[in-house]
Amino acid sequence: MSAYHTPVMLAECLDALNLAPGRRVVDATLGGGGHSRAIAERIAPGGVLIALDQDADAIAEATRTLADVPETVDVRLRQVNFAAIANAVAAEGIGGVDGVLLDLGVSSHQLDTAGRGFAFRYVGALDMRMDQNDTETRTAADLVNTLPEAELARIFFEYGEESRSRPIAAEIVRRRRTKLLATTEDLVDAVRATMPSRTRAGEIHPATKVFQALRIAVNRELDVLETALRGAALILAPGGRLVVMSYHSLEDRIVKNVFAELSGKRVETDLPDPTPRPEPILTVLTKKPIAPTDEETRKNPRARSAKLRIAERR
Repeated sequence: MSAYHTPVMLAECLDALNLAPGRRVVDATLGGGGHSRAIAERIAPGGVLIALDQDADAIAEATRTLADVPETVDVRLRQVNFAAIANAVAAEGIGGVDGVLLDLGVSSHQLDTAGRGFAFRYVGALDMRMDQNDTETRTAADLVNTLPEAELARIFFEYGEESRSRPIAAEIVRRRRTKLLATTEDLVDAVRATMPSRTRAGEIHPATKVFQALRIAVNRELDVLETALRGAALILAPGGRLVVMSYHSLEDRIVKNVFAELSGKRVETDLPDPTPRPEPILTVLTKKPIAPTDEETRKNPRARSAKLRIAERR
């Protein structure tokens, strides 16, 4: 079985969705279809599964993964960014749904495909677009070769929480004056050049945070996430569950704050909010996020940073 088929916290997600035969469920981050396959089996007979992904590779892989799910489940795969979840589900004409799953991690397949540019472990084009057919989205190479030094430093600091954001940005700008950065190796070399010594055993790779930051910037992930969360909450039927799995603190903070806002609680902010709070539409079911078990993180190290939050439509 390929790495595409390793869904994180599968049992926890299925329990959180409160699945039953005949339910209508949206997997808004289809990936290779691992979660969707298990969902389809739980909502048979009579269920409807709408699965969304903007990545054409994911749609193709999931089509194979879901080929033998029960025929009594209506499975609909749609290539669309999950920011458009509200319109995408409305177009299906099924009314409110009973569950929505958002798994915010980059799939193992994307990380392990050199040509996608997501991973520092492989030499490949510095792309990082989730939808490689989207010619309007600038690639990571476009950003590192054209943005001002101060803007690069801001991206690395805000999206990667990289403490060495300024020297890394300066080194990138210095290098691109003579040769543009075109590959993942070019970027890794630039980052390494700013490090005082070799990475010690047990430390994360020195380029980890820079790659995360660029991926977020290229795909506008944080803006898209907030839009998707609000859209997902709106399409839920009363009692429907919104289940979100995040992998870093920036994502988790947005999920926590949107859940808080939509449940009528105070949102974390340093600024006064002059606008009245909206009518609560969610009840948050997780005071603290659920983490994967030690056994799962041993079997699948990529699950170690996952955090699961659950809310229910009122």
